[in-house]
Amino acid sequence: MDAFQYELTSETAINLRYEYGGEYFTFNLFRDDYGWVLHPFDGILLRNQAMCTLVAGELFKHKPFQVMLAKEGILFTDIRSTVNLDNVNTPVAARNERESRVNPADDLADDLMEFVQQHSIEEVIDYECRLVGSRISFYKEILQRMFMDNLGPSDPEFQKIQDIVRIYEQTLERLSDLNGPNLDAGSRGRF
Repeated sequence: MDAFQYELTSETAINLRYEYGGEYFTFNLFRDDYGWVLHPFDGILLRNQAMCTLVAGELFKHKPFQVMLAKEGILFTDIRSTVNLDNVNTPVAARNERESRVNPADDLADDLMEFVQQHSIEEVIDYECRLVGSRISFYKEILQRMFMDNLGPSDPEFQKIQDIVRIYEQTLERLSDLNGPNLDAGSRGRF
């Protein structure tokens, strides 16, 4: 198996698999209103931001990934991440040395305040809706492939994937309802 694999699931979504340290990690690269978003799927990356930064940093340096971006017409500057990838090109030791002098809680509070000041609640809800929508597309693609492999509604695994899709669809509906007509669409910033 290659160290890097990708699959176009739609015009606005690409599933990526990247080998790092002998393990494969899965990412989704999807387009939203502001450009392309890189989102890790693996629990180890979601729970451990430092590990995610390492893996994503190496992914960005990986030539086949760069070639894939060029083929698909995606610019590096158009890619954002759902995890903080600041200083991915700085060696880990250098980052840790600098970070040890600063209280991480201060950085978190600063990041939180910056986020609150720069995004309206409507923007946050829209962003979450897009993330959930990409998950729905991802699992529907899995259902299609399972169906093409002669697995259907009688298969327990197929049923569980269907349940995941239903849960995400209900979540998307509830999130979308939050941006209903009662919210002031003109407000920006703090929520």
